[in-house]
Amino acid sequence: MSFDYHAVAGDYQYHALHSGHPMQRFWHGGKLTMIDQLLRPHLNADSRLLEIGCGAGNLLLQASVRGSFPVALDLSMQALSFVRSRLTEAVTSEEGPRGFASTQAIGEHLPLADESFDCVILSEVIEHLETPQISIKEAARVLRPGGRLLITTPNYRSFWPLMEWVVDRLNMAPKMGGEQHISRFHPANLRQLLSSLGLGIEYFGTIYNLSPFMSLVSAEGAKRQLASELKSASSLGMILVAVAVKI
Repeated sequence: MSFDYHAVAGDYQYHALHSGHPMQRFWHGGKLTMIDQLLRPHLNADSRLLEIGCGAGNLLLQASVRGSFPVALDLSMQALSFVRSRLTEAVTSEEGPRGFASTQAIGEHLPLADESFDCVILSEVIEHLETPQISIKEAARVLRPGGRLLITTPNYRSFWPLMEWVVDRLNMAPKMGGEQHISRFHPANLRQLLSSLGLGIEYFGTIYNLSPFMSLVSAEGAKRQLASELKSASSLGMILVAVAVKI
């Protein structure tokens, strides 16, 4: 592995969401909208949630409905320390989770029991792995029957390679092309991988076609465009989004 993930600040995604470049803020905020539409309607006070590669925990906290139990998992202790501070604050809220846990581990070897979660989030992780099917299989192992696995990853049959190049040149994120991203996905091979592991597909589409560029002009217009992208489930957006169900 040529990229040092421990060099990435544990609060990187949090600050990108709240104080980054306008397109960065929209990019990270749009994923919260994705969580609201695709996961939260299926969660309740008994739900156990896991995010593999949680980073700053933006998605895990967004998915944590009242009374649920989120578990943060990451390789980086910096990230886990930051997420624990956020979850500690969240449990004091009347609308927050009832408790939480965190663990340092990798997706290929989850130190967790079979069929112990109702929802697993694997967002922008599999492109970093030489054998992503192992982590997806592990995620499926810890899901209960009927549980949902949310996967997002760059779509290399879109404008993503151009975006990757621009972001690297402008130093808007830790360097991606050729260092972080070693497995490349497009709609057909991601669908095939999920199906080969015996997972049903509840939702399959993309986000971030025109919406990130619109965010430079109009935040509200970009939000409307993102809602349209989620609804249309097209294959043109820069990020692939799949919700797979354990049968």
